[in-house]
Amino acid sequence: MSLLTEFRQSLKTVDSEEILDLVIFRPVSFVFVKLIYNTNITPNQISIVALMFGILSGILYGFGTYNFFIYASASFFICNTLDCMDGQLARLKKNGTKIGRIIDGFIDYITSISVFLGLGIAMSHITDNLTYSWLLTIAAGISKALQNMIFDHYRNLYLENVYNKVSGLDEEIKEYSEEKEILKSIKGRYFEKFLVSVYLSYCNMQKNSTKHVDISVSPEVYKSKNRLLLRMWSWIGSTTHMVALIIFSFMNRIDLYLIYTVTIGNIYFLLLLIRQKSVLKQLSADQKKIN
Repeated sequence: MSLLTEFRQSLKTVDSEEILDLVIFRPVSFVFVKLIYNTNITPNQISIVALMFGILSGILYGFGTYNFFIYASASFFICNTLDCMDGQLARLKKNGTKIGRIIDGFIDYITSISVFLGLGIAMSHITDNLTYSWLLTIAAGISKALQNMIFDHYRNLYLENVYNKVSGLDEEIKEYSEEKEILKSIKGRYFEKFLVSVYLSYCNMQKNSTKHVDISVSPEVYKSKNRLLLRMWSWIGSTTHMVALIIFSFMNRIDLYLIYTVTIGNIYFLLLLIRQKSVLKQLSADQKKIN
């Protein structure tokens, strides 16, 4: 098997990856996957280390000085590389677990909370205006979380309709509800029980905030109508946000990242959401005509 073929097998799918992950982080992480492939290192262990670097990034940002912004950026870069690496290793070795999927999914959210707390503290030091600093930081944090969540929703919808790789949210809730019941009958394993409960709460929140669209069209048709849109969505994904923050950190202007996320980021998000809903509505209408 060629390295290129193996690299492709380590991805979810080429067209569903964030662009910056595809051209930067996935190739870098794939090199490290190859180096540790024959060791006993597990994807879950990599996920835990990634999470530690993510939390460290937030702590470093909190110091509020240029040197610490650079250190935080380096830690953030390592976090995302490891976050890519755990999934690639799991797909190649086919040893992923339900708990591993939860941990991998939560890395972005826990890291984001840590980083935005650090940014809020840093902004308070820099501006000496507590109200402005935290209002801007909270607005940017909520904006990023919403942008990432809706992007993930439409990416999962794309994977479900084109590759049948992701189960619907109802099936996901059912699967992890069954896992929760199984864990209840087992003594200990409190951390796993906690993670499953939190993940179920998140799934239910996502279900209530995003309406699942049942599109009965062929994978080819769905792909042709949504592939470019998915690429456009990726520009407000978690990795793009991370790279933007790193760039602004090197400019010593973390405030510009926050302002950018609240203004341009949200305008782009709303325009893309309108376009996405229009495309899905048209697909549904076309299907009704055929039926």
